[in-house]
Amino acid sequence: MNHISRPKIAVIGAGWAGLSAAVTLAEHADISLFEAGRQAGGRARTLTGDQHGFSFLDNGQHILIGAYRSTLALLQKIGVRETDAFLRQPLQWHIADGLQFQTASPLPKPWHILSGILRAKNTPLRLKLKLLVDMHALQRRRSDQADTSVAHWLAQRRTPRLLISQFWQPLVLGALNTPLHTASLRLLARVLQDSINAAKSDSDYLLPKQDLSSIAVRPSLNYLKRYGCCIHLATRVAKLEPQANGTVGVDGRIFDAVILATAPYHAAALLPSDTPPEIQTAYAQTAYHAITTVYLRYPQAVKLPAAMTGLTDGTAHWLIERGALGLPPNEIAAVISVSEQYPFSRQEWAQKVHADIQRLFPHIGEPQAVQVITEKRATAAASVHRPNYDTAWLKHRNIYPAGDYLHPYYPATLEAAVQSGMRTAELCLNDLYNTMPSENERSEFLRS
Repeated sequence: MNHISRPKIAVIGAGWAGLSAAVTLAEHADISLFEAGRQAGGRARTLTGDQHGFSFLDNGQHILIGAYRSTLALLQKIGVRETDAFLRQPLQWHIADGLQFQTASPLPKPWHILSGILRAKNTPLRLKLKLLVDMHALQRRRSDQADTSVAHWLAQRRTPRLLISQFWQPLVLGALNTPLHTASLRLLARVLQDSINAAKSDSDYLLPKQDLSSIAVRPSLNYLKRYGCCIHLATRVAKLEPQANGTVGVDGRIFDAVILATAPYHAAALLPSDTPPEIQTAYAQTAYHAITTVYLRYPQAVKLPAAMTGLTDGTAHWLIERGALGLPPNEIAAVISVSEQYPFSRQEWAQKVHADIQRLFPHIGEPQAVQVITEKRATAAASVHRPNYDTAWLKHRNIYPAGDYLHPYYPATLEAAVQSGMRTAELCLNDLYNTMPSENERSEFLRS
């Protein structure tokens, strides 16, 4: 570069991918962050307004694992200590009416998981051995093998229904938020490989002890402000306008590059007018699944069998005991994945999840308060035939899409969003410092 100033980069979307990209860029570029909503955080944030007596209400109950190294690195960079943000626990699989095991063992990996499953409760030895054999086969599955659905793979391996209902289905719903019959085996295999094959602590649970805005969103915004970033909340931008000299117009302002970190359904409306039809089609054909979170507050403390307790035959898939996280002991969060399959009203959700809790505590009274939150497009579907997003055409015009839906081998998780944001920012910087026009060229273009 010849007499170059710091590049000017617009980041559109202040979800976790956009925040990660902006934080990565902050030391190296002049950043303008645009967010259409009044609040940053995307689909992982705290709800504003009345908390209805609850300690806090996020727009979904998120659970991280120890393998989320990029997320933990982001938090460290913005000054958040893991011990303040999360309760870290060794993997504990507790289905209230079925399979139960834990990996709190001094044995090294992967023996800690093997020994935990062999000591599992409520499951005959032959099924424990079958589970270990299937898990081992999935861990060793090559990434270049043709993808198939998890349901098809389990049928091929003649996996018993009991293991499907008490392990594989809860795992897939929790990790991929996609039904078994369409869920990608390749994505599930990568999740399992990364959480089990690496460090022993990678299989740990990280349960949030604070609201998500306190954990990541506000610290990220404060970090960006310290570096002079311009933050525009409640600002919806129009279609992006690539210029002849390689810069990009955003609502009349010129930037050297744009990181497009919105959900696919928002990104589709921002793509340049001459975007090839096949790229527009990929964005338009993205499928989504919903997640419903039901928060309940009871008159008395509720002590679940485990901090995360699963149900095989209930409406709720997982119940989270907030008291185990240092929060009020009378609060429970219930998570229902792929919840669009249930056409329930808020009142019906409340009644059905309360009935789930009554199965564990028959004499519990009625809840004092209930809040039901449904994210209708919580995640892009982690299906076998995910759309192929060809981003090369956009990157050639200095528009860099980012988001969990673009991750090549992770489902739509916080880690996928953070990794995508970081890597996209690094790619953008690398390209700019090799191709960006000089300050003289920029001035000449603006004068014209």
